Amino acid sequence: MPDRVAREIMVPVSKYAAVNENDSLKHAIQVLKDSLPSGFRTLIVLDDEGNLAGFLTTRTLLKALGVYGVEEDIWTTDNWGTFFMRIEKERLKKVKVKKIMRPVVKVFVNEDTPVQEVAHVILTSQINHIPVLDKEKKAVGIIRTIDILDVLAGFLED
Repeated sequence: MPDRVAREIMVPVSKYAAVNENDSLKHAIQVLKDSLPSGFRTLIVLDDEGNLAGFLTTRTLLKALGVYGVEEDIWTTDNWGTFFMRIEKERLKKVKVKKIMRPVVKVFVNEDTPVQEVAHVILTSQINHIPVLDKEKKAVGIIRTIDILDVLAGFLED
């Protein structure tokens, strides 16, 4: 872990599974599903200018299903239940990502931040993903808790 910096362990934004904040929930779920074999469990959300606007996690998606349309009585087998289930399903397909994403908080690290400090920021901020900014303050990468774990495992093997 000594002498390693954020730039060395981040996933570049260009390689991260991403959606636009104006994409539909249906599209985002498909992108996330397609990215699972590559190891992504979270999508980055970009605004129309390509800047990092937020994160969309599987947990966020599950919460959205609860908030936007899945109530217990909807799942009954009566005609009204079936009718409302269809309405909610159609409404869910149209929900925009920006309505349910977790916006980027003002927690970030720079490319040259030592990995130990990155780990400290992640722990104290209680976040799972942290943007890595370049000198122009543009997000160039994401560090996930798993990236820190990989570094720690390598450190302990030495």
